[in-house]
Amino acid sequence: MINVGLIGYGRYGKRYYQCIKKNRNFKIIKILRKKKILNNSLFTNKIKSFFKINNIELYIIASSSFTHFNFLKKAINKKKNIIIEKPLVNNIKELSIIKKKLKNFKKIMLVNHTDLYHPGYIHLKKNLKFIGKVKKVKLIYGKMDKYSYLKNKNLPHFEWLPHPIAIIQDLFKKEKFKIKILNYKKITKKFLIQNLNIIYKNNKKKIEIYFSNNLKIPKRNLRIYGQKGDLIYSGYSRIKCKMIKKNNTKLIYSKNLSPMTNLLDIFINKIKDRKIADDRKITIKVLNDLFKINKLIKNFK
Repeated sequence: MINVGLIGYGRYGKRYYQCIKKNRNFKIIKILRKKKILNNSLFTNKIKSFFKINNIELYIIASSSFTHFNFLKKAINKKKNIIIEKPLVNNIKELSIIKKKLKNFKKIMLVNHTDLYHPGYIHLKKNLKFIGKVKKVKLIYGKMDKYSYLKNKNLPHFEWLPHPIAIIQDLFKKEKFKIKILNYKKITKKFLIQNLNIIYKNNKKKIEIYFSNNLKIPKRNLRIYGQKGDLIYSGYSRIKCKMIKKNNTKLIYSKNLSPMTNLLDIFINKIKDRKIADDRKITIKVLNDLFKINKLIKNFK
């Protein structure tokens, strides 16, 4: 049984809470949130006392992204295991500090790059060898999401892009790419709408990411074009993964599981077998790319 300290009880915090309640491997000791719920000892709004609880073995950080840095520092200093929502931190200075702290951090740290833990995506990776040499990749991500810039403090792409970037860094770990923005539009009124087209390119392949928080049909789509066929992963559809080879479509994986349930299962497997790698290196690369894209957006004309 892993004792959990849950940080944040908003949209994602409540999802973690529900997943943990159904999992016999975990027990919530305390929940840290902005406002304490009266007559409920499970909740607290006192940060100092929360981090003084000694029997917590795992911190799950599901608070707003602009709070991640301070909570992450405290969790690392306490030398506890960590599961944290993406993005890990919000700027290069914060990343530099966290990288130094992680050098001697021997505990487990997993970042919820949702797709990396989905069985459909894992099946896709296992079948890459069957489609031959990869030359082209397309990712389409987003959904209709009214986004208040003043409330969230980050632009929509900052919350969404870690997902497709994590896939790129996971699939092509040893390759380097030049990053370019082809199209960028934003409308700033009461809510902010973004449409963003990003190209990753090298001598071997071209990868295109299209992101929008104004899509009527939600999409988490990945298509890998190979010499012998294509592989498709779709996080929002009933069919999660399929292969297309010479007019023959093969269903690889269709079962739908909660991303957070998958993440908790990965954590338990990692506890049992320390040889299972966490996504620490991928997370650093994702943030480096995200900050590059942020800079390109600011300079885009």
